Amino acid sequence: MKYVLLGLCLLLNAGAALAQKKNVQAAPTIPFTLACTSPVAANALQKQYCETRDLTLPAPPAGTALTIDARVNGGISVRAWAGSTVQVRALVVGRAATPEAAKALAAAVQVATQNNLLRAARANEVLDGWSVDYEVLVPAQTDVVLKAVNGSLSVEGVSGNIRLETTNGGLTLRNVNGNVRAQTTNGPVSIALAGPGWLGPGLEAATVNGSVEWQLPAVYAGTLLARTTRGKVSAELNTKRKSVLPHNLAATLGKGGAQLKVSTVNGSIAVRQPAETAAPPADPAE
Repeated sequence: MKYVLLGLCLLLNAGAALAQKKNVQAAPTIPFTLACTSPVAANALQKQYCETRDLTLPAPPAGTALTIDARVNGGISVRAWAGSTVQVRALVVGRAATPEAAKALAAAVQVATQNNLLRAARANEVLDGWSVDYEVLVPAQTDVVLKAVNGSLSVEGVSGNIRLETTNGGLTLRNVNGNVRAQTTNGPVSIALAGPGWLGPGLEAATVNGSVEWQLPAVYAGTLLARTTRGKVSAELNTKRKSVLPHNLAATLGKGGAQLKVSTVNGSIAVRQPAETAAPPADPAE
């Protein structure tokens, strides 16, 4: 009888462990793409050393933005992912006269996080000879502020209060929504939207010296405004409610909606929608 009871206990424990295992969801894979390439000379007189550092941060509370400051040299890419935390890969590069000095310079760079602010610096605040690029994965509903000077900024799949500001670098917006404001001085702007229409207050993206490429789904709802000073505007849109002039565009897509604005001074603007696919004819047999 004792052995029978022992066997029953073992079976019950095994069943409970199996049920618990089924209820535990596997953590989502962290799909980082940022990686160091083979060591190369920064220029004829400098060597380069590169390393990556991975960090995990709590997602900022609602109403609080995650701010990422790439300082003087560095770009930022932010993407939505299925996890509930913020995952960061920082690619740190040092440049110096010798490989050893470049490695020491990179090692001296500190990537710090405090109060939902991510930034890098050397202890003595020297900005020369090093750079940090960031690849950041955030929950889809996250407010973000991205800052750079010599670097590009990119956001994909995120909805919220989004602010992008750089001086020498391009801007890329993919499948974003919310209240989005993005600006650069020297760099192109690339926008590709998805879904049936814009969700949120609107979009405003601007550059001074750069072109704008804007892609929309075949069926989309929104109010488009585009303006350039010394370039041309071209538009292929699935609507008759549009005004296309050499330097300006105003169009209403679908039932209209949030105001989506782009502008440049020295550059052209191209806005494109693919042709709508006609619905297949009904089957008479149905």
